[in-house]
Formats: sequence, structure tokens, C-alpha cells
Amino acid sequence: MFMPFKITGHLSIGTETLTVPLEGNEFSYSKYLKSEPAYIFFDQEGRDRNTVVVVNDAKLIGDLMKKSYGMEYFVSNKNADFLIAVNWYVIEVAGLAIGYLNELK
Repeated sequence: MFMPFKITGHLSIGTETLTVPLEGNEFSYSKYLKSEPAYIFFDQEGRDRNTVVVVNDAKLIGDLMKKSYGMEYFVSNKNADFLIAVNWYVIEVAGLAIGYLNELK
């Protein structure tokens, strides 16, 4: 289980993460993920904290989020074996996704 450091504001996982530069990777990092359903969720203290967007193929997240420039969000999968936080500055990666995104650091 992951315990994010910041669940509102500039979202952050905190410890034991791979940090990937946002610039140049914001809309392309997801191409390195496994082709599996993924869950996108946002600020965890707002009115919509229980809202989850299900994407059938994690590789498509970057294309989807191009339409929502500047959004901060978390990404995980059904097994919750990884957590990704995308904020205005970096992409933080924890769990199994470190292996998928390691070459982007």
C-alpha cells in the first residue's frame, strides 16, 4: 500500500520513488506502462475525492490528459501495485511502474 506525502495541492508520493522530469514526458510517460486498465484520481480532499476515471489502456493516459493541460493526478492499476503522481513539476513513480519508467529519469 502506498501512502502519498501530499494528496492535495501539488500531489506527491514522497519516499521510495523514481522522479521523472515533467518536461518532455508529461504526455508520453504512459506509453511505457503496461497495456492494462488504469485508474486516474485527483485531489483527495476536494468534493470529488471519490471520483475515479477508468481508462481501458494505461498507455492512452498521456493522450487523454493532453486535453486537460495542467491537471495534477494520481494513476494506479487494479492491483494497486504501482502509484504515479503527476504534478506541475515532476512525475513521481512508486512500485512496479519504476521498472517501466526508469529509462525516463
